[in-house]
Amino acid sequence: MPASPAHNVPWGFQWRSSTKFIVATMSVALFTDMYLYGFLVPLLPYVIEHRLGLDESYTQRISTAFLSLNALIQFVVSPLIGSHADRSGAKREWLLAGLAGALVGSSVIAFATSVFTLFVGRLIQAIASTTLWVVGFATIAESTAASDTGKVYGFVTVAIAVGTSGGPLVAGVLFDLGGYWVAWSSVLVVVIFDIILRCLMIENKKRNSAPTETEPDEQDPEREALLPSFAEDHENIHILGPEKTGLAFYICLFSNGRFTGGIICYLCFAILTMGFDTTLPLHVRDTFQWGSLQSGLLFAAFQGPGVFFSVPVGWLKDRVGTQWPTSIGFTLLVPLLWVIGMPGDERFPWANQGEVGRIIYSAAVCGVGVVICLLNGVGMIEATQAVDEIQGQNPGIFGRNGGYSRAISITSMSFTMGMFIGPILAGYGREQFGYYDMNCVLGTFVPCRNHSCFGAN
Repeated sequence: MPASPAHNVPWGFQWRSSTKFIVATMSVALFTDMYLYGFLVPLLPYVIEHRLGLDESYTQRISTAFLSLNALIQFVVSPLIGSHADRSGAKREWLLAGLAGALVGSSVIAFATSVFTLFVGRLIQAIASTTLWVVGFATIAESTAASDTGKVYGFVTVAIAVGTSGGPLVAGVLFDLGGYWVAWSSVLVVVIFDIILRCLMIENKKRNSAPTETEPDEQDPEREALLPSFAEDHENIHILGPEKTGLAFYICLFSNGRFTGGIICYLCFAILTMGFDTTLPLHVRDTFQWGSLQSGLLFAAFQGPGVFFSVPVGWLKDRVGTQWPTSIGFTLLVPLLWVIGMPGDERFPWANQGEVGRIIYSAAVCGVGVVICLLNGVGMIEATQAVDEIQGQNPGIFGRNGGYSRAISITSMSFTMGMFIGPILAGYGREQFGYYDMNCVLGTFVPCRNHSCFGAN
């Protein structure tokens, strides 16, 4: 007599494969990635000037190159990872490999005493980060009901915001209190926690890439909740239309207005956020004589509002679409960028008297953090919904495992292109024209993109 199917079910399968646990695990994974990225920002001046022994005049240039390298590598490897992840189907191994790479890359950076070693560590870290973003968001998309996309991405954005703001804050506090190696000890704690969650997670695909022929009357009611995820029976999947592969896949994807509008807005979003990362620590040091602790607190003020507003904004996007919240967000950024550039500029003496400049700058950074909540996740939401829309009209067009990884890899490329352009534009603009003029350039760049063509919402 054959063994009962229940004997083959892993321990804790129901909660380990639940949507809530998968989303929570991927949120921690993305938190870890952004924590590792943001953690380095306030430490870079110390690393460059003391551990590498370089003159202060090189700090801005190396910081710009260091942050830009991450984006350049991600831009190159994103489509490769997305294509292979869609073909393989199982994504858990990809996620664990990404975590291992992040740990190795961070270790190399921590022990670096030369520019070459520093950039080698960044290279490893960038490949691992790309794997996590592409496969992580694809896993979330496959595990989430379409009607909850905005809300779930809002929750994920909270984790990203906590990681982005928490990394610089924790690094600044621990560095001031205990020194360089005490600050790096927090990275080990975060990574170990991430390892535990990723080993526990079991994939559960709620969105089918292709229709499955099943006979509901023949299913055992006691196992009905387990079948869609645990029994990944590809023999029962029948593709109903010609599959789009290679270049044809991307032509099909870019013909969707929702997808194209989303990646353009995501590009602009990345340029703005990376511009802050590149110039903020050095600007406040030179203008206000603030150190790592104050820089970390400003990053917390910049990313902190996302913790409170991302989920409500995601709920709003599920109901009204992404076009109006995104357009309003970009429009409001223009005056805020203008105000941020005033403190420290001799053309605005009233903004440099006593504590006025510090107050104006801090308040404007908080304001940008609130407004940016309207932009969070726009690229990922549009990419996910575009794939759903295309596959709904043409079942099986993207194959057995769907096209989420490939679509999200393109979205990741748009974000990383912004990560590459942002530090260069902001760093060069600050050095050549000053901080105020650099922000004015960013302010004129933003509104020319906020009317991008979205698909129907």
